[in-house]
Parts: sequence; structure tokens; C-alpha cells
Amino acid sequence: MKKSYIIAAALLAVVGCSKNQVEAPAELYPEGTPVPVQFSAPTISVVTKAVNPETNLVEGDSAAGLEVGVYGLATQDGNLVWDASDETTYIADLLNRNVTIAEDGSITFENPACYYPLSNEKTFSFYGYYPYSADAQSETDACTVSYDLTQGNVDILWAAAHATALDASVQPVGAYGFNAAYIRRLVNANPDHPYLPSFVFEHKLAALKFVASPYPGESAAGAEMQVVGFELRNVATQVALTVASSATEDCGTVAAGATGTLAVTGADGGALAVTPAEGGADIRTFTLLPGESYEAVITISRDGVAQEPQTVTVTNTLGTSFEAGKIYTMNIRIKSPVEVEIFTTSVDEWEDGGDINIDL
Repeated sequence: MKKSYIIAAALLAVVGCSKNQVEAPAELYPEGTPVPVQFSAPTISVVTKAVNPETNLVEGDSAAGLEVGVYGLATQDGNLVWDASDETTYIADLLNRNVTIAEDGSITFENPACYYPLSNEKTFSFYGYYPYSADAQSETDACTVSYDLTQGNVDILWAAAHATALDASVQPVGAYGFNAAYIRRLVNANPDHPYLPSFVFEHKLAALKFVASPYPGESAAGAEMQVVGFELRNVATQVALTVASSATEDCGTVAAGATGTLAVTGADGGALAVTPAEGGADIRTFTLLPGESYEAVITISRDGVAQEPQTVTVTNTLGTSFEAGKIYTMNIRIKSPVEVEIFTTSVDEWEDGGDINIDL
């Protein structure tokens, strides 16, 4: 089952009472006072994540320390209507604002704090992404972030929180989206309402974990076999994430820039030498632009003598194409000095995307 990673927003209401009667809730943000932009989760169960130091994949149950980028842009019915030259169309200090997620999963903007415009003329949507980049391009038609994938281990996340129409039961009706009036009315009407912004982060790349194992029932006639060369060719080595766009369908998409070769070296940067093992000996985990197939060039050695490199088409033998947010275990099985097979042996929602055998 696919996991969603959620950071929800909540506000606390101030309730006063006297000895003899319960008074009406005090207004947390009276008319004419600024309303801060707050992302926190003090009363909501938060499913978060952490970075695996070996694969660089974001996983687990703690988001503490993740530095994300956040945009607060004017929208109408979920479509961008902001103008980079018009300060009333974006929330001040929320144009690619970087913030680190706290231990409890909260996002707090400090030094400076962020406030909704007092005018209430516009409503706003929020866009979040990871890893944060100070070099993001913030233009009216599109906000984009470029990433270098030549190391093969960048995990890209994206989320959006769009304006939501108020329920007719919330009075007064007529306010749409995230702005000061919207927040003020909701907080005064019901501090436990479901209408504040929340981020559900999505993985935008697929992960392929390559391992080496002996072919079942074969030992290559007793010869010592090793994987001594591994490359993925003609894959995207530069990509651009569209964080927000005037073309709504482009929001959250990742497009290839440059293409090239991803090569694997040994753990210490030296020559690669992986001896197949039962259960799979790790070669490398790559994060890749999702696709139907990839081209691998694999070199094996027999008793220390490198054989001719073999070109293998890597496909998902458990399904169709490789999907974003899934990690696939690709099993390279050395069948003989001249044969290699690659099979998907498992597919998980990020923790595991599937094992695929690659027989050599």
C-alpha cells in the first residue's frame, strides 16, 4: 500500500471561561490584525520520513532535519494568478523559503514570520519540495528547480496545498481559499476544522536497487565470478522539477534535461568488485526518471579476468514501466561467463519496488 507522507497545518483557538458561565471563544485574530502562516501538527498524527545514509532515499518515520522549500502563491480555483513583479500576488518571504522540519513534524516560519496580506483580495496556495535549492527559478509562468543526478541518488519530493471552498455550514460563507479572512473565519467558527493547508509529499523518481546473486543451481563450474563494471547509459543526468506553473497540469512534473551515463565504482571510489551472494550483494541504488526500460552495460570477471562487457535492457519483469515512488530490487544473476539475466524480484512503495533478476 502506498505510503503518503503528510505534514498537516493546525491552529490553536483561545477559549475563555468564567466561574459561572462559558464565554464565547475569543477571537484569535481580530479584524485588522495580521494572520500568520502556520504549518504545524500538534494534534494530528504525522507520517514523516528520514534520509537513509546509504541510499540517500527519504524513508522511515522521522522528518526531523529535512530542509524543504515552500512557495505561497496567489491562485484562483487552483490555478496560478501570481505575478513575480506584484507583491500582492505572493506571500512575503514565501518565494522559495527554506525551512527545516522540526522533531514533531511541524513547519514554523521564524525570523521573519510570514503573514497573509491584510487586503484579502487574493487567495493563496502552497507548494513544497525537497531537496531545497537556493538556485530555484521563480518566474510568473513557472517555478522550477534543477537537480544533478550524476551521482544517481537524489530523492525528489513535491507537494501542493490548494485553496478549498468553505463548507456552507461555516458562516459567513463566500470566502474561498487561504487568506486572512478565510483563516479568521474558520478559527472563530471551529478550531478543529479540516480546511487548513496540508502537504502530502510524493516521490517523483523511481529507485532501482541493483544486487548480484549466483544463478540458481549453477556455480559457473566453480569459477570465481564478480561484477567488476556497471553502467546505466542514456539516462537523465539532469532533471527539472516544476514546483508550480501557470499550466496546472505541469505542477509537480519532472522533465529530463541532459542525458548521459551513470557508472558505479567501489565503496572507496576504487574499482568495482562485487561477489554474488545468496540474497543479493549490493551494487548500487539509483534514483531515475521513471521509464519503461533502461540500458545497462555490465562487466563480469572470471577468476580475476574481465570478460567482454554485456549490454542488457533493464525492464520491470513484474509489471509494465517503472513508477515514481517505488523501489525495485534488480537481481543480476550470473549464469555463465557469457550470460547475464536481470529480473525484478520485488516492488515496494518506496521501501521496496521489486526484485528483478539480471542473469549474466
